[in-house]
Amino acid sequence: MIKKNTEKNMKRFIPTILIAMAIPLHAIAGNGFAIVVDPKSYSEAKSEIEAYAQAIEQVNNWKVFTIIDQWGIPDSIRTRLIRLHQQKENPIVGCVFMGDIPVAMVRDGQHMTSAFKMNQKSDRKQSSVPSDRYYDDFGLQFKFIDKDPDAPYFYYSVEPHSQQRVRPDLFSGRIRPTDAGGTSRYDKLRAFLRKTTAEKLRKRSLRQMFYFSGHGYISESKVARIDEKASYFEHFPTLKGRNNAIGYMDNTDHNPIKEHLMNELMRTDLDLAILHHHGYWNTQYLNAINRPYSVKAAKEYIIGNIRRHVYEAKQRDKNHDSLRVALQQKFDVPSTWTENVLSDSLARLDSVTDAGLDLHLEDFQFYGYHPNVPMVIIDACFCGSFHRENCIANEYIFQPGGTVAVLANSVNALQDKWSDRFIGIVAEGGCAGDLVKYAGYLESHVIGDPTFGYVPESKSVDLHSMAIKKNPAGWKRLLKNGTPDQQALAIEQLYCLGALGSKDLLNIYRTSSYGIVRLQALLTIANFRDDNFIQAVALASQDSYELAQRTAIKLMAQSGDKQLIPALIKVAISNNTSDRCNFNAMTALSCYPEEDLMTEFARQFDDPSIQYVRKDSVRNIIGDAIRHSAQRLANDIDLMFKPSTKDKERKFTIRSLRNMIPHYKIPALIDYLRHCENREIQVMLLESIGWHTRSFQAAKIATAALEISRDMTYPQSVRDEALKTYNRINAK
Repeated sequence: MIKKNTEKNMKRFIPTILIAMAIPLHAIAGNGFAIVVDPKSYSEAKSEIEAYAQAIEQVNNWKVFTIIDQWGIPDSIRTRLIRLHQQKENPIVGCVFMGDIPVAMVRDGQHMTSAFKMNQKSDRKQSSVPSDRYYDDFGLQFKFIDKDPDAPYFYYSVEPHSQQRVRPDLFSGRIRPTDAGGTSRYDKLRAFLRKTTAEKLRKRSLRQMFYFSGHGYISESKVARIDEKASYFEHFPTLKGRNNAIGYMDNTDHNPIKEHLMNELMRTDLDLAILHHHGYWNTQYLNAINRPYSVKAAKEYIIGNIRRHVYEAKQRDKNHDSLRVALQQKFDVPSTWTENVLSDSLARLDSVTDAGLDLHLEDFQFYGYHPNVPMVIIDACFCGSFHRENCIANEYIFQPGGTVAVLANSVNALQDKWSDRFIGIVAEGGCAGDLVKYAGYLESHVIGDPTFGYVPESKSVDLHSMAIKKNPAGWKRLLKNGTPDQQALAIEQLYCLGALGSKDLLNIYRTSSYGIVRLQALLTIANFRDDNFIQAVALASQDSYELAQRTAIKLMAQSGDKQLIPALIKVAISNNTSDRCNFNAMTALSCYPEEDLMTEFARQFDDPSIQYVRKDSVRNIIGDAIRHSAQRLANDIDLMFKPSTKDKERKFTIRSLRNMIPHYKIPALIDYLRHCENREIQVMLLESIGWHTRSFQAAKIATAALEISRDMTYPQSVRDEALKTYNRINAK
């Protein structure tokens, strides 16, 4: 090992790292990979780490660099990774953080998450984003804030001059065992490394996959799940024609469904599982309480509902008895139904029933649940909270089963994001870490082995070398002749290289027969905000692939361009719009002027080609829904401008503008921002309007933000936020 140390580095709080260079077993293709491990974990699992490194060199053909962190400070780890990535020979393409490597808690970067919007005045452990983008995205610039005295948490603020979009240079993963559950972290680490090494050397192909839909997710849209299965045949062309190659389970199939789901994931022949549901760090939410299908069941359902509300009031030290009486009156039920509402026997019964609905951390040991599917994607909030002493994703990889890689989120996750984007590349020469690298979010992580991938069944492509070389010619060949996922990734890479314009992307959208390629073209063209983008969104609002259609409707909300109103109204008045598309359409209506919406609604709905039973009644229902949606936020903004409005209400409205905004109100918001004398309000408003990078008013936002950032009459905090907003709007 080579030790480098200087007094200057010590003073800068950037520690030394000891580096062990693993000796390659054979000729190396030219890329590298880094294992970052704490000294104690390295000492305890040295032979297992070396075997894992040898397996990476043998299977992935990457030279492995082992970095032993002697100080436990994130700064020097990041510095070393940057050097290893920039070196001429064997530049690293990825890394894994093993053992007790410090956790970067990112602040002032919520716009780079998919859904996290917590008030940062709350407890910083809760309002920060645990994110390894600190380590793997070198374009992000951070300011060190503080270290937690009782946890390995280092808090960093995203600098105003930083890149304001997640675009990692490396893929990464986390293997962070703890002593939770009574088993030593080092025993867990050794056992995991042995099984992931064995799995790599097995050289498994992807032949069987499974996906699951939990209660309440994406409005429980059936169309979305039907189209999702069709998309997997695009992601994995080799699955076509194979018997039962793609399995599916819905939460409505069984109640409770927990044991059925566990049984499926314990299959030894299952290669990939994708789980869509709500979640928390210690729970996978699967079922709702059974819906009643008889008079007796309906009665029990009502009583149980009242009982749970009363329990909650009692636990919060509220007047639970008065609540019980109020609920009796509200639902018009006799008092005899609720007189034993707090009995111990019923409480135990409810507890057992509730526990059976979901999968909890304790269930792994209680049921002997040892999942065997090597790779699991958990499309849920918080299940990947690796910074805690335990989380759902950790339980999956540290069980004796065969799971070695879990893709999960450390905080909230957006339901409508493309959760399986580029998934096909893991069977075409890519790996689990690539899926997080190209996801573009602070919260996404691989828990386990980021190098895990499936052995291609046909000729593969060295995607990692192509990404490093940045050669457009190679990507153009893939765009023309590659598999659907290779084409989609080629679109991403060519755009980043400046080799695809909006006209090219519109043509790809119009001509591709693959839903996932059209969706990638649509998301990429959204960066241009020009007429080609408007045409693509209008076309995609009627796409046959539900996720592309749903994404187009979300883009309508993010744009606010009046040219999109006809396409939006067409979706709104359609009789058979999927549940989630309809949900997004109602949201999008809030972003446009009521008068323009109603004019277009009358034009389209009154056309004789629109046929409805009781058309006048339907006209009133849809018209009222459009008016209500259009007025909701606009009225809140008008109220915000009034001097009599309290700051508490004003702040609430400003926070809500991060989710959606009436774009035609942006000039008025900018004017209010310029003349408002409340520094906190100015910072909040700049942050909120900065979320709307795809708005047709984005140029006005950028211009105002740049002017404010240079105007010395504004306080430093306002100018810093203005610069950050400017950089967000102009991010490419």
